[in-house]
Amino acid sequence: MLKKAVLIGMVVLAFVAGCTKSDTAAEKAPDFALQDLSGKNVRLSDLKGKVVLLEFWATWCGPCRESIPEMEKLHKNYRDKGLVVLGVSMDASGMEVVRSFARDQGISYSVLQGNNEIADQYMVRVIPVVYLVNKEGMIARHYVGGTDGGILEKDIKALL
Repeated sequence: MLKKAVLIGMVVLAFVAGCTKSDTAAEKAPDFALQDLSGKNVRLSDLKGKVVLLEFWATWCGPCRESIPEMEKLHKNYRDKGLVVLGVSMDASGMEVVRSFARDQGISYSVLQGNNEIADQYMVRVIPVVYLVNKEGMIARHYVGGTDGGILEKDIKALL
C-alpha cells in the first residue's frame, strides 16, 4: 500500500512539474530554417539581437488553442520593443489547415511549419512547449504545458 501511495505521489509531482516554468542552463538555441504560412523561410539565426518566443503547438491541441490570445497579446505589446513570436505548428495535416486556422483565430505573429527534425532539436515530447531565446541566441527559459501569461510576460520583460 505504501509503495502504491509513493508511486501515485511521484506521478502527480511529475505532472505538476511538467506544467510549470523551467529554467534552462545557458544553452545555444538550435538554429533552424522553417517556412512560414506564405512560404518564406524564417531562420532563427537571422533574429539575433531580438528576444524570440518560440511556441510549439498544433491546431487540435486544446491548451495550445487557449494560449493563442496570450501569444497574440505578447506579440502586439512587445514586437516594437524587440520581441519576435514564432508559432511552430506540429500539425501533420498540412499547411492549408494551419493557414485556415491561423486566419480564423486572427493570429498576426509568424506561424511556421514544424517537422520531426526541429521537434528532436528542441526535445518536444508534448505540446504546447514554449522557449524564450535571448538576444544572444541562448535559451533563457522554457515552459512545458500551459504557461501563466503573467510569468511569461515578466520573463520577456527581463530579457528585453
